[in-house]
Amino acid sequence: MPLDLWTSREFAAEVTSWVRSVAEPAGELITGEVEQPHLRPWSSTIRFQTASGALWFKVNGPGTLFEPALLVVLAQRAPDLVPDVLAVDPARGWTLMRDAGPVMRSLAGPDELWDRWSDVLGRYAGGQLQLAADADALRSTGTGWLPPGEMPGRLRQLVDELRRTPVRAGGLTAEEATRLDQVLPSYDAWCAELETSGVPLSVNHDDLHSSNICWGRAGPRIVDWGDATVTHPFATMLVTLNSIAWHARTSIDDPRVHRVRDAYLEPFGAYGEHADRVRWVGLARRTGALGRALAYMSALEGEPPSAHAELDWPVRGWLLELLDA
Repeated sequence: MPLDLWTSREFAAEVTSWVRSVAEPAGELITGEVEQPHLRPWSSTIRFQTASGALWFKVNGPGTLFEPALLVVLAQRAPDLVPDVLAVDPARGWTLMRDAGPVMRSLAGPDELWDRWSDVLGRYAGGQLQLAADADALRSTGTGWLPPGEMPGRLRQLVDELRRTPVRAGGLTAEEATRLDQVLPSYDAWCAELETSGVPLSVNHDDLHSSNICWGRAGPRIVDWGDATVTHPFATMLVTLNSIAWHARTSIDDPRVHRVRDAYLEPFGAYGEHADRVRWVGLARRTGALGRALAYMSALEGEPPSAHAELDWPVRGWLLELLDA
C-alpha cells in the first residue's frame, strides 16, 4: 500500500533530499519545519517551510500518476489556474509547488462566498476554453480521456463489471443492474446531445470544491487535479454545484446557485443560447456520474477492498446516482 511507503523514514529522507535539490537553486532554503497534513490512498502532501513561505510536495499513487504532467501543461497554457510549480518528477508522481494561500473554505462562511465562487468559476471557464485548443496535449499527459461519444460504451463496461462483482465487494445487485440497464437508452441520448453541442473538449477538474481552491495575493488558484479528465467541460458542474449547495444548506435550484452557474457559463457564450447551455449543464451533471465512478476506480487502483469499503463503495455509489437522473 502507498500509505506504508509514504509514511516511512526512508521516503521522508528521499523526498527531503529531492525538495532541497530543486528548491535551493530557486532561492528557497528549507528551514526544517516539515508536516504531512494529507494522507490518502491516492496521494499525500508534505509541507516544507522556507524563509519566504511554504512549499508543498505532493506524491500521487498509481491511479493518479498523471497529475504532475497535467500540472505542467496547465502551468504553461493557463498559469492563472494553478499554483507556481517549481518542479515535477512525472515518473515518480512527484510535484513541488509554492504555497498559493489559504483554502477558500477557510476565508468565510458559505453565505459570504457567492461572489468569490462567481469569480473563480468565470476564470476557470476561461482557462478551460484556452486549454480546449490543446486537448491532445492534455491527453498526452495520461489524464483520463472521456469524450461524450465514448461514455455510453464505458458505462456499459462498468455496469457489466459490477454486475459480475459480489455485492459484498462493491458489486451491483441484480435489481440495481437491471435498473441501470433501463437507463442506458436515455444515457445514450444525453451523451449524443452533449457530443453535438459544439462545446469543445477540455480538462474537467471533477472535484472542484472550496477546499481545492486556494486564495492568496495572486488571486484564486486551483489545486488537487488528481480526479481530472478530458471531457465535456460542463461536467465540472456536478461536484461543484452539489458542493456549493450542500455547504450553503440549500438546493441546486437556489437563485444564488444559478447565478454562480451562469458566471461559469458566461465565457462559453459563443456556444449556443443561454437556455441551451443551461440544458447542457443538466445533461453533463447527469452523465458525469460515470466520470466520478471511474475517478474512484483509478484513485483506488491496487488498493484492497477494505479501502473501497471505508469510502462506502464509491464506484457503485456514483453509478447508482444515475438512477436518480
